Amino acid sequence: MPVIDVDSHFEPGGGWLEPFPELAARLPQVEPQRMILGAIAHDILRWVPPAQWPPASEVVTPAMKALLEGADPADVEPELAGKDHFARADAATRVAFCDAQGIDVQNVICAEPFTTTYGLEDRALIRDLYRASNTWLADTIGDHGDRLLPVANMDFTDLDWAIAELTRMRARGSRIYLLPGEPQNGLPQCHPEWDRVWAASVDLGMVPMLHIGLNPAHFHPGWANTGQDHTTMLMIGNSQHHQSAQILISAMIYGGVFERFPTLTLMLAEVGIGWLPFFRDSLDEKDSVQSRIFMGPWRHPLRPSEYLERNVRATPLPRASEKLLPVMEQVGSELLMFSSDYNHFEGSTTPLAYYDALLPADAKLRERFFGGTAGDVFARMGDPIAA
Repeated sequence: MPVIDVDSHFEPGGGWLEPFPELAARLPQVEPQRMILGAIAHDILRWVPPAQWPPASEVVTPAMKALLEGADPADVEPELAGKDHFARADAATRVAFCDAQGIDVQNVICAEPFTTTYGLEDRALIRDLYRASNTWLADTIGDHGDRLLPVANMDFTDLDWAIAELTRMRARGSRIYLLPGEPQNGLPQCHPEWDRVWAASVDLGMVPMLHIGLNPAHFHPGWANTGQDHTTMLMIGNSQHHQSAQILISAMIYGGVFERFPTLTLMLAEVGIGWLPFFRDSLDEKDSVQSRIFMGPWRHPLRPSEYLERNVRATPLPRASEKLLPVMEQVGSELLMFSSDYNHFEGSTTPLAYYDALLPADAKLRERFFGGTAGDVFARMGDPIAA
């Protein structure tokens, strides 16, 4: 079984719109403050009027300011050696990294459009930006498509456009696409209108992924007004990465999406794993006497937790707070799978070695974690990755 990395990053390092001059000309001039604050405090500030946002100079830490200005990450923090959010990606260099690490297949994400579109309300422009970023990513991968798989950026405010883009990007090598963690155009992902997206996903063998940055938590705007230094506001605003993941999974289970599309799998990336054991158990409260009295009977043949175990997969981050083994022991090894998050600051430059030191000496479990589980996801949707 090949080693499959389901979440890594592959960025243009600025200037990615140079091949698309007409599109670049359509972009409004967004204040740097809005882009910076949108990137690091989007969740807690999204309902606060922009006039009440704090100045970026008061929020951005000296370390982040140095990184944004092009400082060597290793000079800012020794633990960041070999990592750079902002470096321009090169396919041959990335394949060499994968060879050195023992990664056979790496799914690569271009996250630049996330920050480019913060503050934009023109959905047609956002769709064009996402399509251009997908084209840039597939073109830059070029002849290395057997090793590097482009993860498609998507907009779901126009479902017809989304299905067409899924189809286009599958033909260009994508197996994963990014899914927003909240309703689009007022339609939650369990609404019957979304079924054509799920049907297309299954038919194409395309796997939806909820990734950090697309999972906004909901905060009362008053939480941004702590009366203290902005560190408090930032820490509160980054404390709920699991919130929209839990809501999305609940909607897809309770709304019958996984019953109607049993081979569909939702991947979670960088939203944490420590909450999974509690959440798995809490799901089954909807199949209880109390739930039948107050909410109505459970309508599906499997228990809620069984849909989680069958249709959801999650990636830990290579950091101590993730508690990989305790979570794996509680929810089972089938729910968790490998990702490097390279070359982001929270990722690892030696991801296999990191997890190799954590996992027990169980060859079958290791094979499942490093590639077997991800391989099964693609195989279950009818398009396995060859050994």
